[in-house]
Amino acid sequence: MQKRKKPTVAAIYALGLTVLVYSLLFPLEGFGDFLKCALLAWAVYALVGAITKKDPTRQAPEEPVKEEPKKPEEPRKPKEPDKPAADPELAAMLEQGQQAMAKLQALLDGIRDYRVSAKIKQIEALTGAILRQVERSPDKLKAVRQFMNYYLPTTLKLLEQYVQLQDVGLKGENIQSGMAQIEALLDKVIVAFQKQLDGLFAREVVDITADIRVMEQMMAQNGLTDRQDFHV
Repeated sequence: MQKRKKPTVAAIYALGLTVLVYSLLFPLEGFGDFLKCALLAWAVYALVGAITKKDPTRQAPEEPVKEEPKKPEEPRKPKEPDKPAADPELAAMLEQGQQAMAKLQALLDGIRDYRVSAKIKQIEALTGAILRQVERSPDKLKAVRQFMNYYLPTTLKLLEQYVQLQDVGLKGENIQSGMAQIEALLDKVIVAFQKQLDGLFAREVVDITADIRVMEQMMAQNGLTDRQDFHV
C-alpha cells in the first residue's frame, strides 16, 4: 500500500491565496461562483504542488572525496653492477700461489745461512708481485702457467732439500756439493723470476710508449715545446 503524499506548504498557501484574491475580485453570490473559485484554487494548488514537489529520483550531491596526501617516493637505489663470475682457473692459481708463499715463509725460518735467507726473501717478494699482477689482470694468467706449474714448485722442492742437507750433523762432500749447487741456482732463480715479472708489463709499456709519442707530437704541433727530435 502506497503512502499518501502530504501537500507541500507552498501549494496550501497558493490555494488560500487564490481563494482570497478571487473573492476580492469577483462576488461569490451563487453556487456557480463558488464552483469556479474552487476549480481555480484547485488548479493553482495542483500546479504549485507539482512545481515544488521533490524529485524522488534526485540524489543528494555526493560529498567530495578527500584525497590522502601522497607519501613521498623513496629514492631508488642505484642498481649494483653485476659482478663478473669468478674464474675457477684463476682462483686455483691464486690458492696455489698463497700456499707456495706460506711454504717459503716456513722454509725461511729454518735457514741458518743469512745469504740464503736473503735470496729466499727476494724470491718471496717476486712471487707475491707476480701473483698480485695476475690477480689484477686475469688475462695474464696464461703467461704464468709454466712459472706456477714448474718453476715455483721446483724451487720449493730444492729449498726443502737444502734444509734437509743443512740439518745433517756431519757434512760430507756430497752434502756440501748439493748445498752449494742449490745456493748457486737461487741466483739464477731470482733472475728468472724478475724476468717473469717484467714480462707481465710488456703490454703496459707498449701503451705507455704510444701515449708518450702522441703527446710529444701534439705538443710540437701546438708550439708548446722547442724540441723537434720527437720520434714519429
